[in-house]
Amino acid sequence: MDENNQGLQWSHIEPLCILRALARQLWMLLLAALTCAMAAWIVLTCFVTQQYTSSTTFSVTTRTSNLYYTNITAAADVAASYSQLLQSRVLRQTMEQNLGMPLNGAVTAQQLGETNLIRVTVTADTPRQALVLLKAVSDNYGSLSAHVSSTAVLSQLNSPSLSVAPSRSYNVPKICLMAAIAGAALTALGVAWASVSSGTVQTQEGARSDLDAKIISTVPHEGRRTRKLLGWFDDRRRERRARRGGKRLRRNLNISSPAISFAFTESIHRIAEKFQHEHAKGRRVFLFSSVSAAEGKSTLAANTAISLASRGVNVLFIDLDLRRPVQSEMLGLSVKQKNELGTLLTESAAPEKILSAAVTDPATGLHSLLSTKSYTDVIELLASDQLAKVVALARERYDYVIIDSPPLGFFSDSELLSDLSDASVLVVRQDTVPAPEINDAIDALRAGKAEFLGCILNDMAHLAAWSSGYGYGYGKKYDKYGYGQHSARKTQ
Repeated sequence: MDENNQGLQWSHIEPLCILRALARQLWMLLLAALTCAMAAWIVLTCFVTQQYTSSTTFSVTTRTSNLYYTNITAAADVAASYSQLLQSRVLRQTMEQNLGMPLNGAVTAQQLGETNLIRVTVTADTPRQALVLLKAVSDNYGSLSAHVSSTAVLSQLNSPSLSVAPSRSYNVPKICLMAAIAGAALTALGVAWASVSSGTVQTQEGARSDLDAKIISTVPHEGRRTRKLLGWFDDRRRERRARRGGKRLRRNLNISSPAISFAFTESIHRIAEKFQHEHAKGRRVFLFSSVSAAEGKSTLAANTAISLASRGVNVLFIDLDLRRPVQSEMLGLSVKQKNELGTLLTESAAPEKILSAAVTDPATGLHSLLSTKSYTDVIELLASDQLAKVVALARERYDYVIIDSPPLGFFSDSELLSDLSDASVLVVRQDTVPAPEINDAIDALRAGKAEFLGCILNDMAHLAAWSSGYGYGYGKKYDKYGYGQHSARKTQ
């Protein structure tokens, strides 16, 4: 690994991915806020006691002099000595014996500014405790003053009064709110750090640095507005098909729809251009795969097939994700049971019969071999000689054969299909799979007979529009066929 790949690379981090992670973990933030607020409330109400304060004021005079400044000096000396005396264990024990009860509280004496006045303050857990302790001090102030100074005379100016309000109170709602905010903030920092350190592909720069493959194309994210428009068009198509007894359509991204953005369509055409370039080298069968589910592999495979078919060439699209076939719904095509690909493979039908079962879309001219239900014996079907003969015959009859395969991270189906293909590509969705797992999948595809062409970055979104790098040509770092500069890992 080179020096550029060491440590945290800010160019590999997309702020929008952090915001998405926070949105996905919003329940965790709310739970942390609620937990911290409840903890603060429990501590304040059960373990923290409020304090009550009672005080009285004494004046200090000297027997030897009536000068004001002398009284001030004496008050300062008495306040310091008096405070130490009030805190002594012997005096407290004497007062407790006289009262017949423990005195739980703190007693302090403080000079009031540059005066001859001393304020004695008692702080306790209850108003009664504070008043009782202060009265004990007041009742014994004469004898206490004799211990403090032989010349100073203390005169009590006011009688102790009962404290009606706590001197140290807590705004429980405010503290609970602050605890909730702090808990949510700390949890948000944890989620953000987990997103930053996840090692997933979040930016084009990160993909070029962390993946051991070329970047064929970067497919941008299609926003809510596009999906709403797609919903409107699909509703209209659904009404027309419902009148003919057709099947309901899913709302999927299809470059045949006028609601699709120019950037998305051009990124698909770029993939098709790459396949045309490879076709000139004699390659006709192309395999689409991904590491995990929901990375957009099926969407990109179908749209690439449509893009090629729109150029006037014969294209056969084969849905071999037999565990989770979705292409019949994505393309909006009806498939009869007798023409269902999985059924034909199970029945070991002749290759000519299987190819003749392909459904043709009149709008695009695309030929498709589709499945409509899931199968359990997928390995046997994909590893059979029957499928190999079908692909070999399709290679002779069609200009292009596009295969949609299952995710590599779950099954080994793509590795089997790679041996039947001429070239393969790996779809990588933004912030979905860690780069090491993607590189393992790349190694698995390279181990097959098919030529591994590179990765397609899918659903790439950016918080700032100027940082996306989209537009015609997709930035300066891509050549005519979408190749991007990359950094390969050093093998041991």
